[in-house]
Amino acid sequence: MKPREGTAAVRARGVDAIFYSVKDVQRALAFYRELLEVREVTWESDHGAEFILPDGTAFGIGAYSSGEWKPSGCVLFAVADIEAAAARVVGLGGRLDGEVRSFPACRAQWCEDPDGNVFVLHLRTA
Repeated sequence: MKPREGTAAVRARGVDAIFYSVKDVQRALAFYRELLEVREVTWESDHGAEFILPDGTAFGIGAYSSGEWKPSGCVLFAVADIEAAAARVVGLGGRLDGEVRSFPACRAQWCEDPDGNVFVLHLRTA
């Protein structure tokens, strides 16, 4: 499908990053660094950080400068072993929501980080 005249400049090309708001930046940094085993960042400060995942996508955490916190969206992290990753979530202070669910194209485990942000451990099967 060809873009309409003048729309190419505003059309989304993809997702540059997914961010969560957090209450405690240092706790969130430690949680996601250990859970995802990721060290590469594009930036890091007292207000948050943006991690670069092995496939080049970005995931970040940040605190509102006002100090208030609001729940935020959901990201599906691609993992090779859902059960092992789920065990790490609990060990790092997160929470599992139910059991691993199977779908026609994937398996998924819903989780919460220590701030209550929802995320999914995800494994494509098709």
